Amino acid sequence: MAKKTAEKPVKKTVKRAVKTAVKKTPAPSRASKGANAAKKALKKAPPPSPKPMATGGGKKPLGTHGRLIPLHILSDSTGNLAQHMLTAFLTQFPSDAFVLRPQNFLQTPARLRVALDHVAEEPGIVCHAMVSSEAKGTIASRCDELGLPQCDLTGDFVHFLSRVSGIAPSADVEALHDTSNLYHERIKALEFTLEHDDGLGLETLHRADIVLAGVSRTSKTPTSIYLAQQGHKVANVSLAMGIEPPKQLLELKRNVVGLLIEPHQLVEIRTNRSIGWRMGDTRYNDPDHVDREVLWSKRLFARHGWPTLDVTDQAVEETAARIVNLIAARRPVGR
Repeated sequence: MAKKTAEKPVKKTVKRAVKTAVKKTPAPSRASKGANAAKKALKKAPPPSPKPMATGGGKKPLGTHGRLIPLHILSDSTGNLAQHMLTAFLTQFPSDAFVLRPQNFLQTPARLRVALDHVAEEPGIVCHAMVSSEAKGTIASRCDELGLPQCDLTGDFVHFLSRVSGIAPSADVEALHDTSNLYHERIKALEFTLEHDDGLGLETLHRADIVLAGVSRTSKTPTSIYLAQQGHKVANVSLAMGIEPPKQLLELKRNVVGLLIEPHQLVEIRTNRSIGWRMGDTRYNDPDHVDREVLWSKRLFARHGWPTLDVTDQAVEETAARIVNLIAARRPVGR
């Protein structure tokens, strides 16, 4: 009994302490309740979507109107530089998002004003590659008036080079297409390439900077022309299974690149060509024959130690760049 009697005061003391603590503890305020609710809501809510880029004047982005966006390209020369830049950039966007509106040779204030009037008639995005700072300013001012976004494709880069090199740019519009010695060398390279297309000019094949070899329809000619425009003297030789390749080709140790392609794609290309030429059914596009022909060419290239390049689903520009790299890798140091 003494033991039970001793426990009762202890229990009463504990209960009194708990009641006192509860009374002293403040009830949660409305603010704290709201904060807790907000935290729970944030945990459940999806992450916020990125804000749309500003397009000038706080207007709705042009791409949300469900139509092709006019992309005006203004240039004081041929416009090739600007178009090449944008062609590369636009590969990262849907193919049906933009429509290009180039206007070139805007070398006088009057021509530039007319071009900007055309822009006003079909509002869109304006990109320009102008040498003159005055022309750049005119475009920026007019686009600001029209509430249109504009981008100088070349100005920042030229300013960067000038700043880090300490050399002032000349602002010469004609300099890009000056008929210098380099220009004439490119013309000579193009002439050489045309004279050595598809097995022509075998007696001077050794003078070529690059020789492309491959079975029919492996992009030899278009790749040769593209490389020639860059100043390379190129020859190409077409190969056919069952016909001995020209001895002039077989004698070459360097500068030869063998072009390969997946047989199924080659069959498709040759079939389209056969239909266009009304050739009828031949071995030219027969799948079994094409398989054997591609394998034969691959063995020929390996036997002569020539590097190869697979051009399946590859643009001419990429093929050309890879060929230049292959040739450079085989060139002796110092050449």
